[in-house]
Amino acid sequence: MKSSESQKGMTLIEIMLVVAILAISVGLSVLYSQSSQVRADINSQVEQFVGHLRLAHTSANAGLNDTSHGIHLETDSFTIFEGTSFVEGADLNYEYELSATMQIQNISLNGGGSDIVFDAPKGNTSDFGTLEFQSDQANKTVEIEITRLGTVNY
Repeated sequence: MKSSESQKGMTLIEIMLVVAILAISVGLSVLYSQSSQVRADINSQVEQFVGHLRLAHTSANAGLNDTSHGIHLETDSFTIFEGTSFVEGADLNYEYELSATMQIQNISLNGGGSDIVFDAPKGNTSDFGTLEFQSDQANKTVEIEITRLGTVNY
C-alpha cells in the first residue's frame, strides 16, 4: 500500500532562495538609505551656505557695525567675515567645515578670487558670479549664483 500522507516542510533549496531574496532586499535598502543621506547632506549644506550668504548681504545692507560683510570660500569650508577683505584668524571670523562627502568647486567670481564681499550700506557686490557645491558620492552638483545686487539664486 502506498502512503497517502503528504510531505510537510521546506526543502533546503526553498530556504536558500528565501534567504537570498532577503539578503538582496536588505542590501538594496541599506544602499538606498546611504544614498538618501548623502543627498540630504548636500541639500542641507547648500541651504546653510545660502542662509549665511544672505545674512552677510543683509548685514552689509543694514550697515551692521558700519562695515562690509563677506564669505571666504575654500574647497572644504567657508568662512564668514566682517570688513572689506578676508583676514585669516580674525576674531570675528566664523568658519564652517563642509561634510566630507562634498566640496566647493568651480568658483567663478568677477575679478577672480574666492571672497564674496557685500559692500555697506547697500549690500551690492563686485564679486558676483557662480560657484558649485558638488558631491561625487551622490553624483549631484548644485550651482549657486550671486548677482551684482547681492541676491542669491540656486
